Amino acid sequence: RLQPGRNITPVRLFCRFLLTRLKEFCGEFLKKKLNLSNCVAVHSLAHMYSLNQLALKAQDMIRRNFHKVIQDEEFYTLPFHLIRDWLSDSEITVDSEEILFETVLKWVQKNPEERERYFEDLFKLLRLSQMKPTYLTRHVKSERLVSSNEACVKLVSEAVESHALRSENLQSGNLQHSACPVALLPRFGQNMDVIMVIGGVSEGGDYLSECVGYFIDEDRWVNLPHIHNHLDGHAVAVTESYVYVAGSMEPGFAKTVERYNPNRNIWEQVSNLITRKHSFGLTEVKGNLYSIGGHGNFSPGFKDVAIYNPEQDKWLNLESAPKILRDVKAVSVEDRFVYVAARTPVDSDSEDGLRAVIIRYDAETRQWQDVESLPLIDNYCSFQMSVANTNFYHTASCCPKSYPIDNEEAKVKISGRASDEILESLPPEVLSIEGAAICYYKDDVFIIGGWKNSDDIDKQYRKEAYRYCAERKRWMLLPPMPQPRCRATACHVRIPFRCLQGTQRYPMPQNLMWQKDRIRQMQERQMQEIHRHSLSLRRMPRSQIEC
Repeated sequence: RLQPGRNITPVRLFCRFLLTRLKEFCGEFLKKKLNLSNCVAVHSLAHMYSLNQLALKAQDMIRRNFHKVIQDEEFYTLPFHLIRDWLSDSEITVDSEEILFETVLKWVQKNPEERERYFEDLFKLLRLSQMKPTYLTRHVKSERLVSSNEACVKLVSEAVESHALRSENLQSGNLQHSACPVALLPRFGQNMDVIMVIGGVSEGGDYLSECVGYFIDEDRWVNLPHIHNHLDGHAVAVTESYVYVAGSMEPGFAKTVERYNPNRNIWEQVSNLITRKHSFGLTEVKGNLYSIGGHGNFSPGFKDVAIYNPEQDKWLNLESAPKILRDVKAVSVEDRFVYVAARTPVDSDSEDGLRAVIIRYDAETRQWQDVESLPLIDNYCSFQMSVANTNFYHTASCCPKSYPIDNEEAKVKISGRASDEILESLPPEVLSIEGAAICYYKDDVFIIGGWKNSDDIDKQYRKEAYRYCAERKRWMLLPPMPQPRCRATACHVRIPFRCLQGTQRYPMPQNLMWQKDRIRQMQERQMQEIHRHSLSLRRMPRSQIEC
């Protein structure tokens, strides 16, 4: 029973208890509902009501997806102190410092009268040395808010000067990132361009779970996390958020599919393929993956077409192709049409009984049509068509590429006569390599690894890598891979700088360690059997051995 003056304190304590429980309940509810569209608002709300766990989770989501969050108009309603805090954070995921500069400008322009006074403080938090020199001089220096501020002009001049010094040091080979001031390094969360090499077979015939990457900006190779499967003859496809690899010549892994998450620098298992296969095509259309054709160890090949929905993590068979398609390479246009270069079995006297075909698949109508060539849209397509009739191309893996152009425009670029101009500076011996990995970065083309047959017994495994530079219109020899490998796949991916800095080391996955131990034990038992057998032969009379 309530009595004036006697029950007030217990009631207040009870209300405070209820409010605390209510806050906890609301915090847990918002944690479950947290996504990219509401993380900025939830983060502000969590700080307002001291929901610490919710604030940390929202903060982590914003940090890992900062390059997407700044596309949301709600971000530009944040007060100065929160914008300052985010720009001070070296872990935010960004595509470039140029974009951060434009973000600061946009935030100021939303309320110039109130916000222009904060511009200098925010500008000082940008890593100007990570911007391209041309961007600094043409865009940053000429911006009114910069040119009218003496401190900002000085920072731009220092950044341009640092680029000049860096260029001199690169030419003399003196640049050491470990000795660089933090301000001259990329943010740990900045996405960097890497050519990722996945799986394959090493010189000793061992499967390679180690992945490596060619760090384009630093012209060096870095270690990346191991895959969990033995991949040989596998397919690769790159989506906005992941790198998918699927299939293998190794039967135990021929249905497996994994995806690499660059944001977290880990491999994740997803649903298996429906059919065990290798040497097939894998490409993305409208957010779904399409698996096309392929080859089985005990099959002449497949006509299969299957679609994978990442949201449902499920594969579904579609209508088959009109013919068997092996050694598939694919490019897509208009986010609908898939152009496929492949080989199909034929009854002929040819050495391998296979004929090269090029065919177009309409992902909407699921209709097929023979075409004369891949559309010669850029250097990547032109290079493929210039080597289309070679064993180098048939045995290589090619990362699929998507083009935003209209299919009618692509049709105009179909031609049966591809120019050989792109091959002019390529060393002739490269085209005698088999099992190479081919991929692209912008309009450049990469050729990585493979083997060269010196005779029927000895295969010379390669660790060379070549890059066709579109700007210079010539091929360049890159630093060699850490170890030779063939029948790998390669693709361009953007990986946060934190995963590339220094010398990274990654453990082999436990499932492959166990398998390696089983193989070693089996080999030891086989050697013991051979040894026992040889001893028993020595004990036999000579006449029995001759018989």
